[in-house]
Amino acid sequence: MLDFTSAPVIDNHCHPLDPAKAIMEPEMLAREFFHGMGDIPKPDVAKPRNWGATDELRHHFPYMGVVQTMVCQLARVLECPAELEAVAAERNRRTVEDFGAYAKLLYADAGIVGTVLDSDLPADAPVLKLMPGRLVRLFQMGPTIKSLIKTSGSYTQLRRAYQASLDRAVRQEGFLGVKSHLAEEVGFGAPFCTEAEAHAAFRPAKAGDSAAYKRIYVALFAATLIQAQELGIPVHLHSGITGAFWNGPISDADPFLLMPLLRRPEFLQTRVVLLHAAYPWIQNAAMMAHALPHLWVDIGWTTPWASLRIVECYRDLIGIAPLSKLMIGSGCHGTPEVAWLAGITAKIALGTALGDAVERRLLTREQAERAGRMILHDNAARLYGLS
Repeated sequence: MLDFTSAPVIDNHCHPLDPAKAIMEPEMLAREFFHGMGDIPKPDVAKPRNWGATDELRHHFPYMGVVQTMVCQLARVLECPAELEAVAAERNRRTVEDFGAYAKLLYADAGIVGTVLDSDLPADAPVLKLMPGRLVRLFQMGPTIKSLIKTSGSYTQLRRAYQASLDRAVRQEGFLGVKSHLAEEVGFGAPFCTEAEAHAAFRPAKAGDSAAYKRIYVALFAATLIQAQELGIPVHLHSGITGAFWNGPISDADPFLLMPLLRRPEFLQTRVVLLHAAYPWIQNAAMMAHALPHLWVDIGWTTPWASLRIVECYRDLIGIAPLSKLMIGSGCHGTPEVAWLAGITAKIALGTALGDAVERRLLTREQAERAGRMILHDNAARLYGLS
């Protein structure tokens, strides 16, 4: 097994930390790692993940593999018993004093030196100061479209306003990528939309017709792929299910459905990043990174959620995808434990999978160590042009 403990990490996909989650009861800390449905529906709560939970469901939260791994590793850092109640009490003792300092402690332990942040918050938002290390911002496609369609009188006006917003975000505000939820909004298998079709769909879309809005979204996604080439930035695509629930077949998030679109010659110079390793379609994502010259894979969600199978997940990816196209991501929401555990489990998985390759004489030790550093840090630094 190779040791990547001291290697720096760039978290390729993360959301802002939430000061409201500075203090968390043991059950809520465990539930941060839950991506399923609550079993007590709440009509006023849109996301099933945030519904209430019966005692039966609550019994299972602490026994998710990822929570057990979190307890194991957090007990090491906090020097307390490896029990959920104990680590929650100790982390709360620290966060009540200084939530930011606690985040820095965890980020330092995992070696996280930079974060690609998925957020529409302004750059001067105080909450962003809680994030340790360098921040890279992503422009959010969906919220921008939904805001601009209200004030646009035609598809042409909408497209121009959208592209102007993206141009300004990159050239003036320092954003280094675009985030799209194409899978959830329309499905990866949606047919290409021509300009004429987009013009015809504009009025119904503005009036609230969901089918028409999907055509508008596809048209603007294609425009984004072209503009991203001009701006020299990658486009991030949420892929795989990651426990999410949306209207339409879950299979719409299989990245293989993107092949007809991404193979089009006009898009071959646009760098595209599949987030969450397209879980559970990991092998599909790896094959696409191999076959498509412009596609990268972010090993999020598997890291850290698949903690007890993390090594096998990494083997699926490094077995076929170019090692230079893989990056670490956490998908962290609100609590620093998620990003921290992603860094920790990534290093364990890489140490084991690449170490095994060395033992089998498939790689030299130097090759394996270089590959691990690339996946943890260097590939993301190169993709975003970071020093």
